[in-house]
Amino acid sequence: MSQANLLTVTDSMSGRIISTKCIWAKDSWTRMVGLLGHESLNPDESMLIEPCKQVHTLFMRFPIDVVFLDKDNHVLEYLSMKPWRFSPLRMKASKILELPLGHCEKVGIAKGQRLKFLSEKIDA
Repeated sequence: MSQANLLTVTDSMSGRIISTKCIWAKDSWTRMVGLLGHESLNPDESMLIEPCKQVHTLFMRFPIDVVFLDKDNHVLEYLSMKPWRFSPLRMKASKILELPLGHCEKVGIAKGQRLKFLSEKIDA
């Protein structure tokens, strides 16, 4: 069995959980595939793409929230994206967190907020 990284995403100050099932796309294959083939994201699911300064939703079947993060995991900005779009290129971003549509507002993601990523190894 292969090992895959699964992360839990929290607010670093309050400890509030943002996502309990975050796929860490840190290799070229996982980054390239991204969320293609998914029908949707459940409220507890997300994907962290690293390194990343821009994403697209080409061939995706559902809209998502996109959070641009700097190297220290501070939120630079977030936006919602419909399928078949390109995000802006953000040169200060080092990674992007993709969440279900509306999740940023639901959990209170804000510019300047620092996120924490807790890793655990799982069997895939």
